[in-house]
Amino acid sequence: MGRGVLERSYRDVVAALEDRDRVLLVAEEDEEILGMAQLVFSGATNADHRAEVQRIGVAANARGRGIGRQLMVAVEETARQSGVTLLWLTTHDGTDACVFYEAIGYTRMGTMPNYSRRPDGTLWAGAFYFKELSA
Repeated sequence: MGRGVLERSYRDVVAALEDRDRVLLVAEEDEEILGMAQLVFSGATNADHRAEVQRIGVAANARGRGIGRQLMVAVEETARQSGVTLLWLTTHDGTDACVFYEAIGYTRMGTMPNYSRRPDGTLWAGAFYFKELSA
């Protein structure tokens, strides 16, 4: 990665840590970050019951160890403790992430073409998911 990408990522993390409407969860082992997830609470006055799950990621060398599932359990527990009963998220359509979210109980709402850019800059369809949480 180029230095500019690292600097931007660092600024994004610092901004997330300072944001009072966002929770940043990190999975680490032996002081190495293995994964992270963000929970962003709705700012709409009629939507204080919902939040968006953003930027779920697990390091390539840590995949297959259940870290993503553990992060999602932590996200959902944090949401429940905050009074959130509805979570939603987006991911790139046609990826392993879609299989993962469906396996942990998220319902697919649909797909939007050209929703976001992949790391190589190409536009990719976004898959939208939600999950209702019990109290």
